[in-house]
Amino acid sequence: MSTTDRIVMPLAADAVAQALARHADYRVLKRLRQMRRTDTVAIVPGMMIGCAIDVETTGLDHRRHRIIELALQRFWATEHGRIVMTGRPLSWLEDPGMPIEEEITRLTGIRTEDVAGQRITDPIAASLIADADFVVAHNAGFDRPFVESRLPFALGRPWVCSMRDIDWKAHGFEGRTLSHLLTQMGWFYDPHRAQTDVTALLHLLDHPLETGGTVLKSLVETASQPSWRIEAIGAPFAAKDLLKTRGYRWDPEERLWSRDVCAAELDAEIGWATIEVYGGLSKPDSFPLTWRSRYAAR
Repeated sequence: MSTTDRIVMPLAADAVAQALARHADYRVLKRLRQMRRTDTVAIVPGMMIGCAIDVETTGLDHRRHRIIELALQRFWATEHGRIVMTGRPLSWLEDPGMPIEEEITRLTGIRTEDVAGQRITDPIAASLIADADFVVAHNAGFDRPFVESRLPFALGRPWVCSMRDIDWKAHGFEGRTLSHLLTQMGWFYDPHRAQTDVTALLHLLDHPLETGGTVLKSLVETASQPSWRIEAIGAPFAAKDLLKTRGYRWDPEERLWSRDVCAAELDAEIGWATIEVYGGLSKPDSFPLTWRSRYAAR
């Protein structure tokens, strides 16, 4: 292929994509590329430093399973949530000390022999997390317990969840998975590797919202506010559909239903659960949360 062909073909593809995008019967998706923003900017009041993170693991339970891949990338954003500079993307494989099951290999492409003798470089991971104002993950309730179990120096850092710390439906999106959200934004990517998911997460954070600012700005505004965890301990089995409809989530390990609410909703939610779930005979437990404790393992 000549140099001319290499130049013309992408231009031709862009022209075809633009033509299709204008047609009512077609929708064009563009492949995500690694975010590399190197604008030199002064650190000014209101600027945020975040650390995007993702893990691949041997299973779903941080108490029994282990990280097999960790990816991190630091970024700098304006007070309006626009990412203006990104650090170097870093990722490590790690030997979990146990064979990787076929199902995990099917999902991630990571095999037992790939991680043999591999290990996360703790000091580098520590500096990225410690120097950031917050850590952000898509489904922090999964990533945070694994990260803090493997890297104790990460304990107590502020965390943001791009899946739960924003009302996606209110912003016109359907679903909450990373791939689904990005598809609606006009992107596609090959998921299920940690570094690829971190790249996807950065593009998600940088997406502008019609309400003003970006996804990142909305997330930080929500996550940085205190909230309350309502736990319907010992709720009768007959109330499960009612709780699910109300937005409660079942924790199979703790065997309880829970929901997070803002301070203004606390009394009303306790009142609702007391009457509707316990029939006035009991009431749910509640305790405060901040982004330093939210999504951490119990």
